Amino acid sequence: MRAPLLVVYLKEVRDALRDRRTALMVFVASIVTGPLTLVLMAQFISGLEEKSATLKVRIVGQQHAPALVNFLQRNDVEIEAAPGDYEKRIREGRLDAVIVVPEDFDERFIAGDAARLEIVYDDSRTESSPAIRQAERLLRGFNRESGTLRLVARGVSPDLVEPVKVEHVNTATPRQKGAFMLFLIPMFAILSPLLGGMTVAIDSTAGERERGSLEPLLATPVPPAQLVAGKWLAAWTFASAVAVLTLTGFVIAAMLYAQKKIAATLTFGWPELAQFVAITVPFAAMTAALQMLICTYGRSYREAQTYVSYLATVASFVPVIVLFSGLKDALWQLAVPVLGQQMVLSRVLRGDVLSRADYLLPASMSLLIAAICLAGVERLLGQERIVFGRA
Repeated sequence: MRAPLLVVYLKEVRDALRDRRTALMVFVASIVTGPLTLVLMAQFISGLEEKSATLKVRIVGQQHAPALVNFLQRNDVEIEAAPGDYEKRIREGRLDAVIVVPEDFDERFIAGDAARLEIVYDDSRTESSPAIRQAERLLRGFNRESGTLRLVARGVSPDLVEPVKVEHVNTATPRQKGAFMLFLIPMFAILSPLLGGMTVAIDSTAGERERGSLEPLLATPVPPAQLVAGKWLAAWTFASAVAVLTLTGFVIAAMLYAQKKIAATLTFGWPELAQFVAITVPFAAMTAALQMLICTYGRSYREAQTYVSYLATVASFVPVIVLFSGLKDALWQLAVPVLGQQMVLSRVLRGDVLSRADYLLPASMSLLIAAICLAGVERLLGQERIVFGRA
């Protein structure tokens, strides 16, 4: 007779694959959703980069500012006359930013008085930000050049106005700056095992209990420990498979932009995939065991599904909290489930060098929690109130 654990494992895998609609939903939803979101976000950012690279401004009343027009032309900036209904088009999102020149601008500029300009825009639209920043940058350049020429004409050194020269030295690499944009990948790496192992964990515990097949199953000569371990291995297999397939989809999505300017910020290839898998698979062992423990208390499939949704909600909040709280990396975080994985996965995206502790501590904690949960499931299955549905 083959090992009972293997028999239970194959039985659970076969039962899970039998429900093709659920399996298809889990695999397709997890594999397609994340990479598709990344592609759409990368497409959006690529469009913003192209807008930033194009030197173009729209002006109302350019005939009133010949000096400004001359400055823009010398800097190879394309000048376009804005339509009369520019304010309406800006509100509708059809225009990004418009420079408005009043009629007395040239007169006041030549006289050396304070000449005013307006930049009309709607900063609630993210796609308008490159055009807004570009217009502001060009006007600052014009203002600085005009001020310098006036000082020189009066025999004053321009250095008196700006005695301190500030030089910006950014130590962040393009990959580190792009890691913020790739925050979706660690999030899906954490959530995909929860989604992948959920169906098997629910069906092998609460599902068996609801169908009334749990009692006959426990009456077989299979030791309870091997019975629980076989069910857990099946849930772990599905959780790991969905996680690996989801992460592979991100690699393919990043490869679509290999020839574009944002390729340096979309660094997620096969080496990063291997590191993610090494971190995610032990985490999937913990999520599968934790889901089984929670679902054992469920008297029906639907009730267990509700319990598991609470776990997914809590896990999904951790990446968001880390993203916006500005939490600094610390060694103790590696021992905290979800938080440790999130920290290490983010460091992989940044290209930081990982130590052994980065791999071993989160994996050890995950496997320890998995063992505790499995022991809990085994103990619960020995209780009459759980087996006969009296709880």
